[in-house]
Amino acid sequence: MNKKEEEIQRKLVELETSVLKEQTDLHTVSDLASGSSLSTAGMHASGAKSNTAGGEGVSVKSDGLCFAGLASIFCGLMLVFQHVRVGSGLLAMLGVGSGGFALLFLPLMVGIGMMFYDYRNKWAWVVTTLSCVLLIFAFLATLTVTFPGVSMMSLIVMFLPFALGAAFLVKGVGGAKGVEGIIKAQLPKKEG
Repeated sequence: MNKKEEEIQRKLVELETSVLKEQTDLHTVSDLASGSSLSTAGMHASGAKSNTAGGEGVSVKSDGLCFAGLASIFCGLMLVFQHVRVGSGLLAMLGVGSGGFALLFLPLMVGIGMMFYDYRNKWAWVVTTLSCVLLIFAFLATLTVTFPGVSMMSLIVMFLPFALGAAFLVKGVGGAKGVEGIIKAQLPKKEG
Protein backbone atom coordinates (compact mmCIF):
# COMPACT_ATOMS: atom_id res chain seq x y z
CA MET A 1 0.00 0.00 0.00
CA ASN A 2 2.86 2.34 0.80
CA LYS A 3 4.45 1.72 -2.63
CA LYS A 4 1.22 2.62 -4.40
CA GLU A 5 0.96 5.91 -2.53
CA GLU A 6 4.59 6.75 -3.33
CA GLU A 7 4.00 5.91 -6.99
CA ILE A 8 0.90 8.12 -7.06
CA GLN A 9 2.77 10.99 -5.39
CA ARG A 10 5.65 10.66 -7.87
CA LYS A 11 3.23 10.72 -10.84
CA LEU A 12 1.44 13.78 -9.41
CA VAL A 13 4.74 15.63 -9.02
CA GLU A 14 5.74 14.77 -12.61
CA LEU A 15 2.35 15.95 -13.88
CA GLU A 16 2.56 19.19 -11.92
CA THR A 17 6.08 19.97 -13.21
CA SER A 18 5.08 19.28 -16.82
CA VAL A 19 2.01 21.56 -16.49
CA LEU A 20 4.13 24.32 -14.95
CA LYS A 21 6.72 23.96 -17.71
CA GLU A 22 4.03 24.26 -20.42
CA GLN A 23 2.62 27.37 -18.76
CA THR A 24 6.10 28.89 -18.57
CA ASP A 25 6.69 28.10 -22.25
CA LEU A 26 3.39 29.73 -23.23
CA HIS A 27 4.17 32.85 -21.21
CA THR A 28 7.66 33.05 -22.71
CA VAL A 29 6.36 32.80 -26.28
CA SER A 30 3.61 35.36 -25.66
CA ASP A 31 6.13 37.73 -24.03
CA LEU A 32 8.40 37.39 -27.08
CA ALA A 33 5.52 38.09 -29.44
CA SER A 34 4.51 41.19 -27.49
CA GLY A 35 8.06 42.54 -27.66
CA SER A 36 9.12 42.37 -24.01
CA SER A 37 12.72 41.42 -23.34
CA LEU A 38 13.64 38.18 -21.64
CA SER A 39 16.90 36.73 -20.55
CA THR A 40 18.71 34.45 -22.96
CA ALA A 41 18.53 31.59 -20.51
CA GLY A 42 14.74 31.87 -20.36
CA MET A 43 14.45 31.75 -24.15
CA HIS A 44 16.73 28.74 -24.45
CA ALA A 45 14.79 26.94 -21.73
CA SER A 46 11.54 27.46 -23.58
CA GLY A 47 12.93 26.40 -26.96
CA ALA A 48 11.85 29.62 -28.67
CA LYS A 49 13.90 31.19 -31.45
CA SER A 50 14.76 34.84 -31.08
CA ASN A 51 15.54 37.48 -33.64
CA THR A 52 18.42 39.64 -32.57
CA ALA A 53 18.17 42.03 -35.52
CA GLY A 54 15.02 43.82 -34.56
CA GLY A 55 13.18 41.60 -32.08
CA GLU A 56 10.43 40.65 -34.51
CA GLY A 57 9.38 37.64 -32.48
CA VAL A 58 9.33 33.91 -32.97
CA SER A 59 9.34 32.26 -36.37
CA VAL A 60 7.12 29.20 -36.23
CA LYS A 61 6.94 26.78 -39.13
CA SER A 62 3.70 24.94 -39.78
CA ASP A 63 3.03 22.25 -42.36
CA GLY A 64 -0.71 22.77 -41.85
CA LEU A 65 -0.49 26.41 -42.91
CA CYS A 66 1.63 25.48 -45.94
CA PHE A 67 -0.96 22.89 -46.96
CA ALA A 68 -3.79 25.38 -46.39
CA GLY A 69 -1.96 27.93 -48.55
CA LEU A 70 -1.49 25.45 -51.40
CA ALA A 71 -5.14 24.35 -51.13
CA SER A 72 -6.28 27.98 -51.22
CA ILE A 73 -4.18 28.71 -54.31
CA PHE A 74 -5.58 25.56 -55.95
CA CYS A 75 -9.14 26.75 -55.20
CA GLY A 76 -8.30 30.13 -56.73
CA LEU A 77 -7.02 28.43 -59.87
CA MET A 78 -10.22 26.40 -60.09
CA LEU A 79 -12.32 29.58 -59.80
CA VAL A 80 -10.33 31.35 -62.52
CA PHE A 81 -10.33 28.30 -64.80
CA GLN A 82 -14.08 28.01 -64.37
CA HIS A 83 -14.55 31.51 -65.82
CA VAL A 84 -12.11 31.21 -68.75
CA ARG A 85 -13.71 30.11 -72.03
CA VAL A 86 -11.73 28.19 -74.64
CA GLY A 87 -12.96 27.83 -78.21
CA SER A 88 -11.57 27.05 -81.62
CA GLY A 89 -12.08 28.38 -85.09
CA LEU A 90 -13.53 25.27 -86.72
CA LEU A 91 -13.48 26.71 -90.25
CA ALA A 92 -9.85 27.82 -89.90
CA MET A 93 -8.97 24.38 -88.56
CA LEU A 94 -10.45 22.69 -91.64
CA GLY A 95 -8.53 24.95 -94.01
CA VAL A 96 -11.51 27.01 -95.15
CA GLY A 97 -10.53 30.07 -93.13
CA SER A 98 -7.12 31.65 -92.67
CA GLY A 99 -5.50 28.77 -90.75
CA GLY A 100 -4.42 26.42 -93.54
CA PHE A 101 -4.71 23.51 -91.13
CA ALA A 102 -5.80 21.05 -93.83
CA LEU A 103 -2.60 21.57 -95.82
CA LEU A 104 -0.68 19.84 -93.01
CA PHE A 105 -2.55 16.61 -93.78
CA LEU A 106 -0.78 16.31 -97.13
CA PRO A 107 2.74 15.62 -95.72
CA LEU A 108 1.16 13.35 -93.09
CA MET A 109 -0.50 11.23 -95.78
CA VAL A 110 2.73 11.13 -97.80
CA GLY A 111 4.69 10.04 -94.71
CA ILE A 112 2.16 7.33 -93.84
CA GLY A 113 2.18 6.10 -97.44
CA MET A 114 6.00 5.94 -97.39
CA MET A 115 5.85 4.01 -94.09
CA PHE A 116 3.43 1.44 -95.58
CA TYR A 117 5.67 1.01 -98.60
CA ASP A 118 8.87 0.58 -96.50
CA TYR A 119 8.56 0.79 -92.73
CA ARG A 120 12.37 0.93 -92.34
CA ASN A 121 12.63 4.16 -94.32
CA LYS A 122 13.89 6.84 -91.91
CA TRP A 123 12.55 9.70 -94.04
CA ALA A 124 9.03 8.27 -93.78
CA TRP A 125 9.28 8.32 -89.98
CA VAL A 126 10.71 11.86 -89.98
CA VAL A 127 7.99 13.23 -92.30
CA THR A 128 5.21 11.52 -90.34
CA THR A 129 6.55 12.65 -86.96
CA LEU A 130 7.06 16.25 -88.08
CA SER A 131 3.59 16.34 -89.64
CA CYS A 132 2.02 15.10 -86.40
CA VAL A 133 3.93 17.69 -84.35
CA LEU A 134 2.94 20.48 -86.73
CA LEU A 135 -0.71 19.33 -86.63
CA ILE A 136 -0.69 19.51 -82.82
CA PHE A 137 0.86 23.00 -82.87
CA ALA A 138 -1.59 24.15 -85.54
CA PHE A 139 -4.50 22.87 -83.46
CA LEU A 140 -3.23 24.67 -80.36
CA ALA A 141 -2.69 27.84 -82.40
CA THR A 142 -6.34 27.89 -83.48
CA LEU A 143 -7.62 27.85 -79.89
CA THR A 144 -9.00 31.11 -78.58
CA VAL A 145 -8.98 31.83 -74.85
CA THR A 146 -11.39 34.50 -73.59
CA PHE A 147 -12.25 35.88 -70.18
CA PRO A 148 -15.88 37.02 -70.24
CA GLY A 149 -16.97 40.07 -68.30
CA VAL A 150 -17.63 39.55 -64.60
CA SER A 151 -18.69 41.82 -61.76
CA MET A 152 -16.08 43.37 -59.47
CA MET A 153 -17.28 41.23 -56.56
CA SER A 154 -16.85 38.05 -58.62
CA LEU A 155 -13.37 39.16 -59.59
CA ILE A 156 -12.44 39.76 -55.95
CA VAL A 157 -13.85 36.37 -54.95
CA MET A 158 -11.87 34.71 -57.76
CA PHE A 159 -8.53 36.27 -56.85
CA LEU A 160 -8.87 36.43 -53.04
CA PRO A 161 -7.75 32.79 -52.56
CA PHE A 162 -4.42 33.66 -54.21
CA ALA A 163 -3.73 36.37 -51.62
CA LEU A 164 -4.85 34.17 -48.73
CA GLY A 165 -2.84 31.23 -50.04
CA ALA A 166 0.30 33.32 -50.38
CA ALA A 167 -0.14 34.64 -46.83
CA PHE A 168 -0.64 31.12 -45.46
CA LEU A 169 2.41 29.84 -47.34
CA VAL A 170 4.64 32.64 -46.05
CA LYS A 171 3.37 32.16 -42.51
CA GLY A 172 3.75 28.38 -42.82
CA VAL A 173 7.44 28.58 -43.71
CA GLY A 174 8.18 30.86 -40.75
CA GLY A 175 7.31 34.32 -41.97
CA ALA A 176 9.72 36.65 -43.67
CA LYS A 177 12.73 35.13 -41.88
CA GLY A 178 11.64 31.65 -42.97
CA VAL A 179 11.37 32.73 -46.62
CA GLU A 180 14.78 34.39 -46.32
CA GLY A 181 16.22 31.17 -44.89
CA ILE A 182 14.74 29.09 -47.72
CA ILE A 183 16.18 31.44 -50.33
CA LYS A 184 19.60 31.40 -48.64
CA ALA A 185 19.52 27.59 -48.54
CA GLN A 186 18.83 27.46 -52.29
CA LEU A 187 21.67 29.80 -53.23
CA PRO A 188 25.01 28.19 -54.06
CA LYS A 189 27.50 28.46 -51.23
CA LYS A 190 30.67 30.41 -51.84
CA GLU A 191 33.90 28.63 -51.05
CA GLY A 192 36.90 30.60 -49.92
